[in-house]
Amino acid sequence: MPIPEPTSRLSRWLGPMPTRVSLLYALFGLVWILGSDNLADALFRHDPDILLRVSSLKGFFFVGLTSVLLYTLLRRYDDAYRHKEQELRDSEERHRLVVEFAPDAILIHDGVRFLYANPEAAKLFGAPSPQAIEGREIMDFVDGEVQASVRERIRQNIIERVPALLREQRYRRLDGGMIEAEVAAVPFDVNGGPGALVFMRDVGPRKAAERSLRRSERQYRLLADNAHDLINIFDENLGLTYVSPSVTRLLGFSVAEALARPLDVGMTPDSARRVLEAFHLDPAKPVDSNFVRKLEIEAYRRDGSIVWLESMIRGVFDQSGAFRGFIAVSRDISDRKRAETELELSRQFSTLILEAIPDPVFVKDSAHRFVLVNEALCAMLGQPAEVLIGKSDEDFVPIEQATVFVERDNIVLETGQPDLYEEYLTDATGQVRTLLTRKGLFVDHRGQRFIVGVIRDMTAEKIRERELRDSLAEKEVLLKEVHHRVKNNLQIISSLLFLQKDAMSDPVLQGALEESRNRIASMALIHEELYRSGDLARVDIKEYLERLAPKVVHALRGAKSVGFALSLADCRVSVDKAIPVGLVVNELLTNAVKHGLASRDTGAIRVRLERDGVLAHITVEDDGAGLPPGFHPDATRTLGMQLVVQLTRQLRGTLSFGSSGEGAFFRLSFAPEDSAA
Repeated sequence: MPIPEPTSRLSRWLGPMPTRVSLLYALFGLVWILGSDNLADALFRHDPDILLRVSSLKGFFFVGLTSVLLYTLLRRYDDAYRHKEQELRDSEERHRLVVEFAPDAILIHDGVRFLYANPEAAKLFGAPSPQAIEGREIMDFVDGEVQASVRERIRQNIIERVPALLREQRYRRLDGGMIEAEVAAVPFDVNGGPGALVFMRDVGPRKAAERSLRRSERQYRLLADNAHDLINIFDENLGLTYVSPSVTRLLGFSVAEALARPLDVGMTPDSARRVLEAFHLDPAKPVDSNFVRKLEIEAYRRDGSIVWLESMIRGVFDQSGAFRGFIAVSRDISDRKRAETELELSRQFSTLILEAIPDPVFVKDSAHRFVLVNEALCAMLGQPAEVLIGKSDEDFVPIEQATVFVERDNIVLETGQPDLYEEYLTDATGQVRTLLTRKGLFVDHRGQRFIVGVIRDMTAEKIRERELRDSLAEKEVLLKEVHHRVKNNLQIISSLLFLQKDAMSDPVLQGALEESRNRIASMALIHEELYRSGDLARVDIKEYLERLAPKVVHALRGAKSVGFALSLADCRVSVDKAIPVGLVVNELLTNAVKHGLASRDTGAIRVRLERDGVLAHITVEDDGAGLPPGFHPDATRTLGMQLVVQLTRQLRGTLSFGSSGEGAFFRLSFAPEDSAA
């Protein structure tokens, strides 16, 4: 900013001080002229010589006195002037520093060009120094869209000599970029001509922040207006100032209706009480900036129905930290509440079922602590549920039994597979119980692992099982004795028939008695197999035929040389089927020896036992002459063949037969196992 030159010496003499000196000098001279002669005459009238000398010297006295007076006055004036001049320079320096270091841009122009710019103006316009701006036209820095407006403001300053009020305008920097600035200007004389003093402040960052804030507000407003949750904003007096449009979807009210409704009218009395308690603040204490409340409330819909809301309430504070109200964000949790109600009912139902189960039931955590027990387990351990919960097995049973329980628990935890194990437990009365425990693994939604167990007290069953086993052993002994006695009795009958045969001379009768003895022997052999084996209900046909076939062949061959071969598969049948099978095989072997090898002294008989799925096949073959033409078992009237036919029907089997170049064969096919009805 230009600094004015100091006042010239001529102007100093023309100022007020020279006038005052001149007046004082004229006044003093007049007084001297008028008073000096009278004073000298009065003092030296008696001595004319002295009077003459004084009169001649009074001019010198006048000049000397006036010179001293004049010097004194001019000296005081000069000192005062120098002091004022220094004050002016100091003031001017202070103003220069204020302008040079001002935070705002300050410029001076004459209506066309800038004559002065401070450093902040250079920074604002992107100039390397203020001198880069000085001398340049004003319109070089003005955006084309606002040049007309700027010219009008310059005219107000230069022509009308009125200030231009503060306004926001766009200006162009030297690098071509645009800035937004607040501008004010006042008239200012420059070198004797009109000019203007301009003040500018960069508001670009503030405007950008405002735009960002407005954009953020629009975004948050858009978010709030389209939020699925209900958003309410209250002032510090609990006045409702904002309701999001989701209130229509959630409660059926329009935004205007919701804003007009009192707070306590829109919810049940209990919910209103809890909300008011949450909003209640101590006026003597500042509101905590971390104020948060979470509530579950029941709100009324427009149709009168009730909807459950989960509301998160927070305090609202301005930038200075002052409390300004509350914001509440609420979401519909009606489905969750219904699910919780159903879950609670399900839990109660499960508890009733659990308590109704007569077997002890428990749930343990991964540390083997009880977390759930039923009354049956409490009764078995002699402790109430509240004592058992949180405790482990070793707190109630001997350590060796608890160790087994833990080992079986760990198997379930490690493998995840169910475990069924027979255990022993000493109950509260000291009785050792036999338990059959089934354990399984349950993993909840948080990944926590639990052992679920159901115990069946097998103590009474074990006692009954021992008693039954002892009884069964006695019956087995008795049954074996019965079979042994039946076999002996059949052998006695066979012996009697043998004696009867020897007493007869008729070969036909002897043959008939021998066949009867063989039939009795086949039945006796069945009973012998039964009491000798461990299974009193089933007969091993393979072992049975290995003993039966040689006996029958040896008894009937007489002087003939008859060989036989056995090819037998494993097969077990019940007693009801074993006797008919034995009798059929006995008759077929008898037929092979008597009729198949009748005209021969040597021969061979083969017996095969084969399994084919559910059927067993017994084949008896000989290498004799074969069957006569037209042979059929049903048409044969011999006792032996009639027995074969009837016993085959009794077995619900089939009998096939035929002849080949090597003799005849008979095949009995039947099901070893009884078919289901």
